[in-house]
Amino acid sequence: MLIQKQISIKWLSVALIMCLMFSVNSCGNDDDDDGNGNNVPSYVGTWELEDDGFMQELVITESTFKMTLSLFEEDVWIDLMLVEGSYTVSGDIFTLTVTRIGILREDMSGMDYYTPDHPDWDLILEDEFDMDRTFEVKFKVTGNQLTVISDENGDGFFDPVEEGETFTKA
Repeated sequence: MLIQKQISIKWLSVALIMCLMFSVNSCGNDDDDDGNGNNVPSYVGTWELEDDGFMQELVITESTFKMTLSLFEEDVWIDLMLVEGSYTVSGDIFTLTVTRIGILREDMSGMDYYTPDHPDWDLILEDEFDMDRTFEVKFKVTGNQLTVISDENGDGFFDPVEEGETFTKA
């Protein structure tokens, strides 16, 4: 029950972290060479952020993203939620479209998955995660770090200090 209490207490902050995680983009050249002669954007890859017993893993392909939030409990990482979707890039802005969400069941027996055709889809996005299906985030890639910035407070300014998260390439 300790895990459930921790999940309940941190649910709102987790939702905010997820919003930040969904956004990943790069201020760098989108035609970087991956060393194999392939032009791959610098933000493509696996990124991680570990903080206070939580791990966020963000996997970005050339057209999709997958974010998994896990909790370290009793020497094991437990996946709490998963968010998947597609994105487009314009400059240093990602426009993210969420296409699937996974949420850990209360009994911790696995995840329940939701897609836009599920009757509770809008309720989950709005009430549980306080997010739109499509939203924008600003990003910057510097070396092996990806900073993702959302406009959480809706003031029109992407503040990297107050609204940003920095991930490290795995």
